Amino acid sequence: MSHFSTVKTKLSNHECLVQALTDLKLSPQVHETAQSLKGYYGGSQGQSAEIIVSGRTIKARADIGFKWNQSSGVYEVIHDSYETVPKLGQDFFSNKLMLAYGKRLVRVKAAELQERFGECAIAEETHGSVQTLRLTFAGHQEVKQFARR
Repeated sequence: MSHFSTVKTKLSNHECLVQALTDLKLSPQVHETAQSLKGYYGGSQGQSAEIIVSGRTIKARADIGFKWNQSSGVYEVIHDSYETVPKLGQDFFSNKLMLAYGKRLVRVKAAELQERFGECAIAEETHGSVQTLRLTFAGHQEVKQFARR
């Protein structure tokens, strides 16, 4: 039977989550306050979220919501697995979304570290299901020359 389920996540950075969803071509709608989700049968089943991926985006009848949990400081995913699993795959939230989110988060952290360690280059490597991001910082080196007398 079709129904919304709420799943706890470790997604805490709003901007990285929105960018990751955009990278995955899910066209997230971002709202200041939680908006009702559309379920399989048309109603919201009392569910709402601040970040919504319309069911139409994935050719499904139910929306996907990301609701901020103030007490835990992370987003919760609200979705109907009857609709999301056939369209996005069994491992979408635990694998594909987390990879896209992780890449965005690494880039944000690298930008923060650039101020301390200099220009940063990011190299991506994929071997099977393992994806590696390698950060290389130029670093600031001060060279002084002294004349011998």
